[in-house]
Amino acid sequence: MSGSAESLILPKALYATLPLWPLLGTAVTALIMTGRSLAGGCPTPVRWAHLPVVVGTAIAAILAGVLFVDLCPWDGRRADVSFDYPIYNWISFGGVASLQDNQWITASFRFDGLTVVMLLFVTVVSLIIVVYSIGYMRDHHGRPERGYERFFAFMGLFIFSMCVLVLAGNFVLLYLGWELVGLCSYLLIGFYYPRPAAAAAAKKAFIVNRIGDFGFLLGIFALYRFLGGYAQPGQNPLDYAFVFEHAARLEHAPSGFLGLSQATAVSLLLTCGAIGKSAQFPLYVWLPDAMEGPTPVSALIHAATMVTAGVYLIARCTPLFWLSSLTLDVILTLGVIGAVLAATMAMAQYDMKRILAYSTISQLAFMFVGLGCRVPDSAIFHVFTHAWFKALLFLGAGSVMHALGGIIDLRQFSGLRYVLPRTYAVMLVGCLALAGCPLLAGFWSKDELLHAAFERHPAVGVVMLLTAGLTAYYTFRMFFLCFHGRLRLPTEAGLHPREAPTVMMVPLMLLAIGAALSGYLGISFGRDGFLALFEPHGLLHRYLGQSTVGHPQHGAGDPWLMYLSAAVSLAAIGLVWFRYGSAPQTEPDQRLLGPLWNLWNAKYYVDETYDRILVRPLRSLARLCFGTDNYAVDGLVWLVSAVSRGTAFALHFTQRGLLQGYALGMVIGLAALLLIWSWLT
Repeated sequence: MSGSAESLILPKALYATLPLWPLLGTAVTALIMTGRSLAGGCPTPVRWAHLPVVVGTAIAAILAGVLFVDLCPWDGRRADVSFDYPIYNWISFGGVASLQDNQWITASFRFDGLTVVMLLFVTVVSLIIVVYSIGYMRDHHGRPERGYERFFAFMGLFIFSMCVLVLAGNFVLLYLGWELVGLCSYLLIGFYYPRPAAAAAAKKAFIVNRIGDFGFLLGIFALYRFLGGYAQPGQNPLDYAFVFEHAARLEHAPSGFLGLSQATAVSLLLTCGAIGKSAQFPLYVWLPDAMEGPTPVSALIHAATMVTAGVYLIARCTPLFWLSSLTLDVILTLGVIGAVLAATMAMAQYDMKRILAYSTISQLAFMFVGLGCRVPDSAIFHVFTHAWFKALLFLGAGSVMHALGGIIDLRQFSGLRYVLPRTYAVMLVGCLALAGCPLLAGFWSKDELLHAAFERHPAVGVVMLLTAGLTAYYTFRMFFLCFHGRLRLPTEAGLHPREAPTVMMVPLMLLAIGAALSGYLGISFGRDGFLALFEPHGLLHRYLGQSTVGHPQHGAGDPWLMYLSAAVSLAAIGLVWFRYGSAPQTEPDQRLLGPLWNLWNAKYYVDETYDRILVRPLRSLARLCFGTDNYAVDGLVWLVSAVSRGTAFALHFTQRGLLQGYALGMVIGLAALLLIWSWLT
């Protein structure tokens, strides 16, 4: 690489410490928890339990920002900015031959354009969410909630896990970060574990992700099986560099399974993991229920950590996935289905956080469509912009909950712009960005994906364009029902609901700036573009080109589609203003659409279907297995032991500690022996 260590602003070793700072914050917070327990519940340290995680995440964000500037290709001074940083030999492949050949699974980090772009928004958005949590996780008297220090310890661990996932230089370390992210989501979704709904949601998220992760793990095993024989001494067959260098060998080699090539088999298995982690059809059902966790957790999962991991995995493995047209078609098909299903379900919901959850599923499906259309840089661009406005919307919903005593059902309130004007303003920015309003972040990244869809097939493009219109519609349906109409407040809000404190409002304002301006990193300026000023594919795409994403072939990017998508978005907003602008208490769409709206409101009965065809049969099988183990296996063991116990019970009467009894026993035994002897002779 031309960017040597001497040309970097900071040493490579310092950049490699980036994920350790949130982990260090978690460790210090855990010590606070332990010290509080030993001190008999002393409240003083708990007030500052957030501080180690905030400081650790801030240091990680600063390092990510400096690294972004350090490796940025804007001046053309580097032809290749990527480098690997090995830390230590982690796991031996076993056997004397592997040790002699120096073949190890190393703990190593990969720094390239994709890594740095991901790290930038993961750390910065996470820092903003953590700061927001300081105010959110306290009551109206400023006292920390029960479990305050536990919450921040888990948040720091979550950020550390996502950083490890992004920085991993091989598939084994990637899988470690992958599973740690799943563990942290389980811990945080179930944070309010005394509530049955929260505990059930945490279990659901963990179990559903196990399905996808099993396929992911099989994909890693398959990679080792197919490529392990090509590894030379000193090489790790699961390193990214090795896998992508030899990936072409898998394109036509048979896998021995259903006539698939090795490349197709491996990529389909890896896709299973991406579908589960990014909550795509058919494994999306865990994400709406995950709203049972605290609102900052929802923002962290949806914007900066867990659900972006699946998109990152496919983008990271672009050289492998592009060898299989079948896998790309599967990804594209699942993306189209997921985008339409989630958008229509969001049309008929009332819980603000669940509407945003279905929105996340739909937006991630847009990214999957981009990946299936061979534009991974555009998909990552949408991941980048989506992080800002989706975090803003979730935290804005949290501000509403904070003011209304935890109420989030749109049927119980309206007209909040009169009492929450600042929340109203930042939520408006977030909703406009999500709806794809021109000149905001979501417009630029969504437009690239629509262009790619139309280039792949006009029918796919039309479906995605209509889905973008639905996105604008359900987003502003939520916005108008919440903030417009006459003022109605639930009893839980009290007489005078108040705006969020400064520690919550400042993060919202920062995210609003990101939601408005982050898209400009992905565009360039030229006379042939939108408004004769803006053209697609800017700095961020050049940055991502310095990674395994490469330089995909984009179409000409005619601005007519940008004008069309802008018109669709604005028309949808105008239509929903006409129907919901006064926040009606009766449902206009239900009257118009009837059974179809009811089907959307019931979420297509997918959860009920899964429960009937999967959960109940598996639960019955589990009961059968439990009964077999408890009664048949344990019963057989009990029966064998019963012979010894029965014999012991029958003979214990002879052991009473009386000498005359023992003498009588000896006499009887001697007489019995004499009788036997006489009978034998």
